[in-house]
Amino acid sequence: MYDYRPPRQNAIARLLVVGLLILSVASFAVSAFVPALAIIPQTIGLLLLLPTIQIVTRYIVTQYLYRLCPYEDGNTDLEIYAYRGGTRMQLVCRVGLEEITAANELSATNRKPPSGMRRYNYAPDIRPAKALVLSITNSDGDCEILLCPDERLTEILKKPHNVAEN
Repeated sequence: MYDYRPPRQNAIARLLVVGLLILSVASFAVSAFVPALAIIPQTIGLLLLLPTIQIVTRYIVTQYLYRLCPYEDGNTDLEIYAYRGGTRMQLVCRVGLEEITAANELSATNRKPPSGMRRYNYAPDIRPAKALVLSITNSDGDCEILLCPDERLTEILKKPHNVAEN
């Protein structure tokens, strides 16, 4: 078994949260100076809080754990767990290494998924500097997974797997 927790480097997320909070507080302050039309800046302030909460929940609070689990039959699964500050981890993705058809570094050409392809993002950052896009083919169909593995996990995931190895 191999575990890796990708570090978060979310300067962009932190700046967005601070900027949205400042705009939200400013809109509530403006409503105090314009009591006749107070509902308009207050509504804008509340609407600015929604993306703030989403960004905090997704990119600042949530952490990921990538785990390789070998089995007795020789197959290995990549399991991805998400947890939000507590000790309770939730399994969000499980893929057999034999289901991985391609593993490519994230670049400008593959930053967006192909048309009609579903991409699941398990990267801890908004715009990761170094990430890996896994193409998966299984009984559910074709999809892609975006993650930020270390060098050892990248080497394991890039290897072709007919029968997974440790």
